[in-house]
Amino acid sequence: MLEQLPNILIWATIWIVSWGIFFWFVHKKNVDYIKYFVLTAAYFLCVAIITSLVFRDHIARALQNFTAIPLIVLGLVILVHIILYIYLPKYLQEPKDYFEKYPKRQYLKIDRRRLLSKSIDILSQQVFVVLLVIFLQDAGLALNQIIIAFAVIFGLVHTPLILVERGTWPSWYFTVFSILSAIIFPILIIKVQYGFVYSYIVHWVFYTFTAIGFWIVYAKRKENKNYDFPKA
Repeated sequence: MLEQLPNILIWATIWIVSWGIFFWFVHKKNVDYIKYFVLTAAYFLCVAIITSLVFRDHIARALQNFTAIPLIVLGLVILVHIILYIYLPKYLQEPKDYFEKYPKRQYLKIDRRRLLSKSIDILSQQVFVVLLVIFLQDAGLALNQIIIAFAVIFGLVHTPLILVERGTWPSWYFTVFSILSAIIFPILIIKVQYGFVYSYIVHWVFYTFTAIGFWIVYAKRKENKNYDFPKA
């Protein structure tokens, strides 16, 4: 494990610095996933490219003997997402009052502009995910050990993101699913051929269904005159 420590430290530094810069723009310049969706997408694409170049040998290993099959699956998922993001806002009631109260919670919006920016954000995150799994695998850890180590390290670097929503329902919601991702992502990447593509899909679908589920539940609660979904 010690021989992989330099890689993990560099990896963590890039993660923390890249998110630190982004949150600075969010809070100081009001950059977001919707109004500035092109800028946000470009930023995370740059992060993904820079990280891939820093660890190009590891990324090259992940892409060895790559075939078109996972790209076809990904293409179908992209098509379904585009359809959902175009048509769902026409049939689901947008929780406008909630977004007026919590404008920063754009991860709950079903917006075509956010579809682009968040997709690239997730791509950037998945580059980090794949690299961390490779580092832990190169350290000689067994799968169960990789899952535990992944959960600890990924949890630590996610702490600032979770603390942004500390004390609110998104905080515990994303904490639970970050723990689950520590199980799902390593298994997909290690055990499934081209599993990093499916890991990206799972990550993407999670955010999409989080937003869709929120809109549906919020609308139902509002119909029942329960406007406090959920408090904070």
